[in-house]
Amino acid sequence: MEIPLWTTGYRQQRFEHAPWYFKHEADAKEKAGQKRHQGELTKMAGVELGEDCFVAPSASITGKPGASFKLGAHGFVAAHAYVTGEVHLGNYCTINPFATLRGVIRGGDGIRIGAYACLTGFNHGFSDTERPIWQQPHTSKGIVLGDDIWIGAHVMIVDGVRVGSHSILAAGAVVTKDVPEYAIMGGNPARVIRMRKRSVPSGSLEAKLERFGQKVGEQLDDVLKAYQAKTRTTGVLYLNQKGEKKRVRPWCDAVEVAAMFGRVAPGYTAAEWVTRLRDFQDRETGVVPEHIPEDRLHEAKPPANPDDTWYYNTMAVGYALECLGSNLAHPVATAADITKLRLRRKLASLPWAELAWHAGDWIDCYASSVLPNARYFGHRPPLKELFAWLDKRCDPMTGLWGSPTEKTRWQQPVNGFYRLTRGTYAQYGRPLPYPEKAIDTILTHATDTAFFNGKTDDACHVLDVVHPLWLCRKQTVHRRDEIEAWVAKRLPKVLAHWQTRRGFDFVVARHEPSLQGTEMWLSIIYLMADLLGCSDSLGYRPRGVHRTEVPGRRLVAAAS
Repeated sequence: MEIPLWTTGYRQQRFEHAPWYFKHEADAKEKAGQKRHQGELTKMAGVELGEDCFVAPSASITGKPGASFKLGAHGFVAAHAYVTGEVHLGNYCTINPFATLRGVIRGGDGIRIGAYACLTGFNHGFSDTERPIWQQPHTSKGIVLGDDIWIGAHVMIVDGVRVGSHSILAAGAVVTKDVPEYAIMGGNPARVIRMRKRSVPSGSLEAKLERFGQKVGEQLDDVLKAYQAKTRTTGVLYLNQKGEKKRVRPWCDAVEVAAMFGRVAPGYTAAEWVTRLRDFQDRETGVVPEHIPEDRLHEAKPPANPDDTWYYNTMAVGYALECLGSNLAHPVATAADITKLRLRRKLASLPWAELAWHAGDWIDCYASSVLPNARYFGHRPPLKELFAWLDKRCDPMTGLWGSPTEKTRWQQPVNGFYRLTRGTYAQYGRPLPYPEKAIDTILTHATDTAFFNGKTDDACHVLDVVHPLWLCRKQTVHRRDEIEAWVAKRLPKVLAHWQTRRGFDFVVARHEPSLQGTEMWLSIIYLMADLLGCSDSLGYRPRGVHRTEVPGRRLVAAAS
């Protein structure tokens, strides 16, 4: 039997699975074979193909004249695709390997259909419970696709769906409802992840966020320079506020604020920043001391106790270095030395009942210290034991760790939840044990006017509510309307407290700006906007310690 395209071999499978190569690499004999194959499809299956198309011989295309497959110019159908029914697509449309298109499907130009995608433009009848489903008639509303659409691998689109032009359907999405133009959809069932383009009314929150982000970007260098101090011996220093002690964190805050906008903080080149930050680390213990002598920044020694050293500075410097494309110069030996048994004992000894924030602080700093050990120095931290202990001790009634106190009510457990989960569940990509219960408890705390009254709100208290809600929302839509209402009420007010070329105060309404307040409120604004689905309007995203990426996901998978 004659093979319609050419003899079997490498070139055949290359063109069938990657048809974009055919136009420029096929020889005259191969192009003639493809023309014969298309003629056979036209004769036997009623296929109509525009100029410069390619159809893999292994693709299965069935139909009849007048009710079959139509493909405009410059398109292709790759290996083992299955097309049946009335499928009509425009110019520059492509169907990748193993995709399935069945039933009534109408599409415009520039549609990209990924491998293993399944578009089903019909449905089984099932209303009659007295008859087997296979004996009941089919129905067909059809699928309608606009122009310029990217349908990812393994996407499922069901009958009756209209997909708007310029949209993207993320890999694995199950699309059961209409897709608006310029939407990026994902999930099962698919929902709008974000919009590629949106009309932003001048008075809308999106417009305010866009103007705010532009304003901060324009003032960024002046803001950071406002927190610089110069000395004869060490050059430029960064201080949280004028007159404060020289500490490590302001250096990291400056790097992270600049990195939000894809820049390097003024005063040093990126390479000079890396050298300076690496000098903060103690070579022997791997930790970074706190109060630094002005003229001997790299020589201050940390305390001897390996379980309670200055982990926060170590964590902050590590994140700042990652913003610069680098990492700590030495492993954090004091964290690496904590064995599984010592870790369990330490976790059990933390002050959960009265000082849950302090307990969460230790876990955050520990988990963030063993992360660079694993990523850059090949260590194997006891992550399995850490998460097993945390999962077991999480209160199923509150979703939190720790207990409320008579004086501060839910403040300590909620604030501790942020620190604990930020360093563990958030950056290692592990699901929270009881996210819906956590939302209930956090919202109870968020409505406590002793902590949230619009006048004394500080960055820590607000971040300790916003980040946990943002993290929980990754797993559930529980009480979504209440969360968004709480955020929407506060976000515009926070924007209004920005001080020109100075930034934010740590206490939002006090008007004494600081570098720490600026970094934290910029991160809070992004998380608030993200909860409302409009963070893209800002034009920046948190970096460093408040980043939203999940760098440790593979480490948890390897440890499980």
